[in-house]
Amino acid sequence: MPAFSIIVPAYNVQDYIEEALQSIAGQSFTDLEAIIIDDGLTDATGAIAKKLCARDPRFRYIRQQNRSQSAARNLGTSVAVGSYLYYMDSDDIIDNDTLNVCYQEFKDREVDVVVFEAVVFPPGSPEYRLEEHYYQRPLADSPIWSGDFVVQSLRQGRYCVSPCCLIARRTAIGDLRFMEGTVYEDNCFFVSLMLNQRLKVAVLNQRLYKRRLRADSTMVAAKTLHHYNSMYRILREMSGLSFDALEPPERAVIREEIIGNALGDLHFVSALVGPDMRLRKMNVAATWHVATHVSARLFTPKRILLALVPELYKFKAEGRRYRKGPSPPH
Repeated sequence: MPAFSIIVPAYNVQDYIEEALQSIAGQSFTDLEAIIIDDGLTDATGAIAKKLCARDPRFRYIRQQNRSQSAARNLGTSVAVGSYLYYMDSDDIIDNDTLNVCYQEFKDREVDVVVFEAVVFPPGSPEYRLEEHYYQRPLADSPIWSGDFVVQSLRQGRYCVSPCCLIARRTAIGDLRFMEGTVYEDNCFFVSLMLNQRLKVAVLNQRLYKRRLRADSTMVAAKTLHHYNSMYRILREMSGLSFDALEPPERAVIREEIIGNALGDLHFVSALVGPDMRLRKMNVAATWHVATHVSARLFTPKRILLALVPELYKFKAEGRRYRKGPSPPH
């Protein structure tokens, strides 16, 4: 049984897949399996990946019909046999010593999760200035309990939900899976992992991952009704989470903050999509839902106004873009 299972969903990244997989093959810590999930590829990505699989027995290739990145990750999780699970994107790069550094944390500190930072590239990308500080971890004692880790992440403005910047014990993930058929699924996965149970977390303020900025990625693509519906589903799902990793009254405070930020993001995405009467009604319904399931304090005149007239967000649309994490408090 390998120590690490690295799950790599792949969809039409022929220009980047070889570099990504070579960064896995070149790890200084070699006890690993890499599971490449072909999510209905239509370009040369599969042929490139299969060549590496033929050369390296640690790599295996699984094909599925195009069902989304979250479904590909879930399939990889179901077949993984490693003690530690890692979700890597197929256009990014992992540093040569990343697994070795994380393995020492798991063994020496007996933690459940290791989190680390990322550097974004290329620096000439239009998104660089918006992204360069997103993949940071809080300055905190390590190890730290997962609830305290999330609190510190929020308070220091270093709340990063990307699964590419954490490795978890398979026992910590358990039956947890990514929401399928959505984008922004990392939000719910991260909160479920870190706040629905009390885990011991090692915090590394080291950039062990390289995030590639692409004009056609989910994070920067023009927003559609699918983006809005995804955020709507995620908001309702997150509203039902227990947040049991935190003790009251802090549990209520953090739950309200995270769900309130997600509600604001929903309204903002509706402004980018172009709200019709249906979306305005859904905005109001979502506001009522979180008010009745999370906190009545989220049902404010300002939030109702933004639910009904989300176009008000356009005044700051150039300086704010929904990303894989909550926005500043509204």
